[in-house]
Amino acid sequence: MDWSKIKTIFILTFLVLDIYLMYEFFKLKEASEFEPVAQASLEKQLKSAEITFESPLPKSNPKDRYLRAKPVEFDIENLEGLKDTKLEGQEITISEGTTLNSILDEPIKISDKFSPSELSAFIKNRVLFGDQYRFWDKPEDSNKITYYQEFEDKMFYMNLNGELTFYLNDENEIVSYKQTLLEKIESKEESEKVIQPIKAVETLYKNGSLLPKSKITNVELGYFTFVHLSSSQLLTPAWRFVINGEENLFVDAFEGKIIQLNNEEKKIVE
Repeated sequence: MDWSKIKTIFILTFLVLDIYLMYEFFKLKEASEFEPVAQASLEKQLKSAEITFESPLPKSNPKDRYLRAKPVEFDIENLEGLKDTKLEGQEITISEGTTLNSILDEPIKISDKFSPSELSAFIKNRVLFGDQYRFWDKPEDSNKITYYQEFEDKMFYMNLNGELTFYLNDENEIVSYKQTLLEKIESKEESEKVIQPIKAVETLYKNGSLLPKSKITNVELGYFTFVHLSSSQLLTPAWRFVINGEENLFVDAFEGKIIQLNNEEKKIVE
């Protein structure tokens, strides 16, 4: 056996490995040094465009994961037993198996400038799993008040299968509501880091979705429906940005792509 040749091969192998490791080290070092510069450049562009933030953006890299959930199939016979307690004073019907319809015996008067606190007690005490819903909006020109389901304090954005909608009459009174609910919510995969919100802002700005002189009034992480399966759905994390207290912009928190949501009719913008 020629030990001299073997020794030479080992030396060359380790030399190549050292060169590769040094290359990877300097590449990571360069990337880590470039990131603050790129962020500073973006912040300068945003300042020049007079884009402001009501509160500082989160600096950390949170982790999240895909979720799987399925719509609840309501059973009218089981609900009959709740008419003297949770569903007291309500006429209940079920449509398409997954939508609970309620007509109130006594309408609920709300103020002209509606506040979610006006319905807090009713939702908690008179709506099934009411504590799982959070206020979304009440347009001035609409007779609807919309809430969406949330999981671990993160909302299911514009999800028709996790929606609570109240309907008003001409007297500004709530006379009925419709409810859908997601159940068996479970993690699909291991948690992984989502993109930082500043990266999502950069995407919105460069795409032209975030206009000059805009003010970002709220930032939060939630979920949107990524895939509809036959009897369930796959949800993925999304950053939500509220612009000037009115418009909602969404960015896929894993892929970094803009999402256009309209009650689950989503469109990915490159």
